[in-house]
Amino acid sequence: MSMEHLGSFMRSGMAARTDLQTPEYGAIFRLLEEVQGEFLAHETEFRSPEYRWPRDPLHNWSRVWEYPYAYGHLRRYHEEWRGAEQPLVVDLGSGVTFFPFAVARLGYPVLCLDVDPVCETDLRRAVEIVPQGAGRVEVALMEDGRLPMANESTDAVYCISVLEHIPDFGKTIAEVARVLRPGLFILTVDIGMCGWLEIGAERYYAMRPALEHEFQMVYPEVMPHPQDFIMQNEPLAGWRGVLRLAKFRVRQDLRRLRGRTPYQHYPNLGVWGAVMERSG
Repeated sequence: MSMEHLGSFMRSGMAARTDLQTPEYGAIFRLLEEVQGEFLAHETEFRSPEYRWPRDPLHNWSRVWEYPYAYGHLRRYHEEWRGAEQPLVVDLGSGVTFFPFAVARLGYPVLCLDVDPVCETDLRRAVEIVPQGAGRVEVALMEDGRLPMANESTDAVYCISVLEHIPDFGKTIAEVARVLRPGLFILTVDIGMCGWLEIGAERYYAMRPALEHEFQMVYPEVMPHPQDFIMQNEPLAGWRGVLRLAKFRVRQDLRRLRGRTPYQHYPNLGVWGAVMERSG
C-alpha cells in the first residue's frame, strides 16, 4: 500500500491543521460523520440521563483529528492483516460513542473497556440496536487499573484522550503491553500548553520514558510548525471569545476569594498522537 493512503497521518507527533486539509482526511471524516449520525439516531434508546460526556464527540475540538487518525491506521492494519481470524481490537477508556461501531464495520471484533458502570450499561444497550457491520462490539469493565484480559490476547489497542486523565498512567501502559500481541498501540493525548492543564511538561516527560520502555514508534515523530498546531481555544475571536475570556477571569477571581492560586493564562491544549508497537 502506498504511503499516500493516509497522507500526513503516516507519522507520530502533534496534530496539525494541515492534516485536516488532505483528501484522505476528508474521506475518513465524512465516513465517520455518517456512522455517528446513525449512532445518534438511536441515542434515546440507550443513553442514560446521568451520562456526562459530549453526545457529539466527533465535532469536539480534538476529536476531529483523533478519530480519523486512529481510524485510518486501524483501517490500514486490517487491510494488511493476513491472519486466519479477524484481529481483536481494544477500545481503552471507550466512553459511549459511535467510534467502536465504526471500527467494527471494518470487520474487527472490538472490546470496549471503561471504569464507569454507566458506560457499560449504555454500551450494552447500544450493541443491541446500532449496526456493527461485519464486526462486533463487546463491553467489559476495568477494575483497579487492570485490563480484564489474558496476556498477549489482543492484536491492537487504541486509547483516545484517556491516558492523560489516569493518575498512574505507567500502570496502564504496562497493562497495554501485557495484553498486546505483536500489533498496534494507537494513542492520542491532550498536551497542556499552559503547564497546568492535562499533561504539562512534568507529566509529559514522565509519560515518554514509560511509553518508550514498552513500545517503539512505528512511524517517525514529525513536529509540525507550532503555528500549525491544532489548539483547543483558538481563535478567541468575536463575542464568543470575549465571553469565554470573561468567564475565565471570573473563575480566577473566585479562586482568589477561596484562597486558591489562580491560573495565570487562559487554558489551551494541543494534541499529540502516536502509532506504536511492542518493543522486543
